Amino acid sequence: MLDNKDAIAKAKHDIVLQSREKLSINGIKEIINFDEEEINIKTVCGDLTIGGVGLHINALNVDTGEAQVVGKISLISYVDVHESEKHSLLSRIFK
Repeated sequence: MLDNKDAIAKAKHDIVLQSREKLSINGIKEIINFDEEEINIKTVCGDLTIGGVGLHINALNVDTGEAQVVGKISLISYVDVHESEKHSLLSRIFK
């Protein structure tokens, strides 16, 4: 039986940034929220935050877990899967 770390290691997750204007992502579980300055995505490798100006989700395929973000991208940041699970549990407790 695989533990959580092994399952995450085997899950496919890639991001490709082209000229800080086009970001292709796979391994998406859920789009948490988005606006023109910040997009928060739950991926198989943790929560991903994308920051910038004029951000738009150009393409989203929920069946394959793929998306394309365009705009001026200035930040790409992860919260580790285990950390995001802790935050999620705490946010449910203290709601």
